Amino acid sequence: MEKRNAEIAADFSDYRFNSAEGGNSAKAVMTRGISYAYVKECLKEHPEIKLIRIGTAFPFPEDFVLRALEGVHEVLCLEELSPYVEEQLLKMIGRHHLPVQVSGKLNAKVPHNGENSVELSAIILSDYLGTDIGASVIDVTDAPALPARPPVMCAGCPHRASFYAVKQAMKGQKAIFCGDIGCYTLGNAMPLDMVDTCLCMGAGITMAQGFSHLQDDTTCFAFVGDSTFFASGMTGVVNAVYNEADMILCVLDNSTTAMTGHQPHPGTGRNMMGNFVDKVDIAKVLEGIGVKKILTVDPLSLEESIAAVRECAAEKGVRAIIFKSPCIAL
Repeated sequence: MEKRNAEIAADFSDYRFNSAEGGNSAKAVMTRGISYAYVKECLKEHPEIKLIRIGTAFPFPEDFVLRALEGVHEVLCLEELSPYVEEQLLKMIGRHHLPVQVSGKLNAKVPHNGENSVELSAIILSDYLGTDIGASVIDVTDAPALPARPPVMCAGCPHRASFYAVKQAMKGQKAIFCGDIGCYTLGNAMPLDMVDTCLCMGAGITMAQGFSHLQDDTTCFAFVGDSTFFASGMTGVVNAVYNEADMILCVLDNSTTAMTGHQPHPGTGRNMMGNFVDKVDIAKVLEGIGVKKILTVDPLSLEESIAAVRECAAEKGVRAIIFKSPCIAL
């Protein structure tokens, strides 16, 4: 694998998205991703500065970078997230004993956190080049402030109905609602206020069973989407049944992976290649795991949904309600 990575890196060195443009100054800027667009806009009045774009960060295109650094004595790495290119560049420079100074996140010339922007890039580049880059950037200081637009569930989202049914059924009773990662995390906002915990995919199920062992007078709910159920929820249900938890699992089945772009999952009946395949039945999976009580309801049928929640709340052990209604975008 290591041998292959070296071969891929050599191949990437001739890839068209690894590019060097601009003049032959002793200073260069190395960047990648969206930051390349920001830097390019800032440097449009400074064609003498060499702009190096890394299009394939791994494996690092060392041959290309060595060619791009000819005549360069100082490089600013401007990237988001981890200083990956900066670290790879420092290793390469040390390995080849190059007289090149590197600046970036590791010496605090670029912020460690937050997103880059044209304006922030202009400030960073001005400091690096010792000249005011701001003049080449469009002045937007007089632009009106953007309106506050907190994320909300879509109009007609069935998850809203599922949360509302549970809230109505448990009115006046002590309950805890363990959430998860997905569109339905937005159920934490008012007026629903139905997500008490949110850690990572599948953790709503494991946290609910943990609470159930600690709080005998509390009805513990775990909310999980259909795609998250298949990705990392099933193991938690196995653990809950095995360790005799007392909890209600609410599977919010909207028949898609809505949060990240409607990708297929094992319950949609279509795979990543676009082929039609047999759906994996969530109810049968739960039955196979050992969940004794499994109800399937349409959350848009309010009275039926409330009755299902009350029926499950009156019993003990691991029981499940599948709220099945397609995503409004479908």
